[in-house]
Amino acid sequence: MRSDQALIERTPTISFNALRRSRTTIEDFVQTYFPYHNMQIPQDFFKYLDLVLFVEATIYQADETNELYAKQGLLLSQAHSETMKTLQAVLEDRGLWSRRFADELSKGEEYWRLERAICAAMLRHPRCSADSTPESARHLSIDQIHKASLAKSFDYRVLNLLLYGLTGRPVDEQLMAFLAVDEHLVDIGDDLVDYEDDVMANSFNIYRGYVHLHGSHAQLAMIDRIAELEAQHAALLAQLPHETRQKFRRRHAEASEAPGSGNWTFPQPILDEASYRQQFADSASQ
Repeated sequence: MRSDQALIERTPTISFNALRRSRTTIEDFVQTYFPYHNMQIPQDFFKYLDLVLFVEATIYQADETNELYAKQGLLLSQAHSETMKTLQAVLEDRGLWSRRFADELSKGEEYWRLERAICAAMLRHPRCSADSTPESARHLSIDQIHKASLAKSFDYRVLNLLLYGLTGRPVDEQLMAFLAVDEHLVDIGDDLVDYEDDVMANSFNIYRGYVHLHGSHAQLAMIDRIAELEAQHAALLAQLPHETRQKFRRRHAEASEAPGSGNWTFPQPILDEASYRQQFADSASQ
């Protein structure tokens, strides 16, 4: 091993918290995506454990740094650039780095940039009441919200490309297109569950963006968006080979057994986020 490569591979880039946070994503990814590659669980998971874990935990480490900047309403951050350079160097040395891989990671960089910009606008120009026109609407657009939300699950696509590289199989573009919509719908469901927490943390959340732009009508606007995506999802699923559709349906049935899965539940819109956060601050100080 070259001395410079040996040094790179010994560069610490991941905190325990990033490892901890990546666990749930890796579990879901392995159970959902390994069957599409005809990979066996747990044999192939342990075979590629080091790379799958390293890639996802490195992304979470960069995401943690970005969340700290977003929480403070800061726009610029280069704090995770060295972390991502180490990731690239490790994959390049193993012949797993490609232009397509780099493009998907760049979508992650774009998501982090959008998250900082959107969260800064929400923090500095909050919606103050149900009746007023939100100041943040002058600094945000629905296209911006959608673009960030679509890019949010880039790590699943990065991990999926990693599996194609590890198995030496060509990328199935038809399957990737379907999974991108599926991932987006899953992210929306997660954002609905995490809405109040994301308001407190000043984190990006598509429903939070809808509330800023649509106020008390956010739920109806969100329902229209979900219906549009579900129609795309059904059309793309119908185009997949029968065996692939069966793999998706089996995994979907397993995931739907969890409490609350498969239902769209919309939290009450928080129209005055500053007051909402202050209430929790006041309660904590008592």
